[in-house]
Amino acid sequence: MAKKTIPDWVYQCLDQYGNCACGRNLTKKLGKDGLIQELEANGYPCELEILSDATDEEYPKDGTYIVVSKNREILLDSDDTENEEDY
Repeated sequence: MAKKTIPDWVYQCLDQYGNCACGRNLTKKLGKDGLIQELEANGYPCELEILSDATDEEYPKDGTYIVVSKNREILLDSDDTENEEDY
């Protein structure tokens, strides 16, 4: 297992919601590629989305930094199946 520098709450959000607003500080500390590589090494393949009006900054201060699980579609499909069974 890779060295763990990503806080547990990020993994909990990914497990529960399939995405997590991980923040600028964590993203800048690990680097965009480092964040994604560490998540993948720990079994969480993700993509990073940075939502911001600033297009000329690598790590915009006003940005929202979201990691989205590549397995999110699988999670959503399983939720739909569970909900159908309730009816």
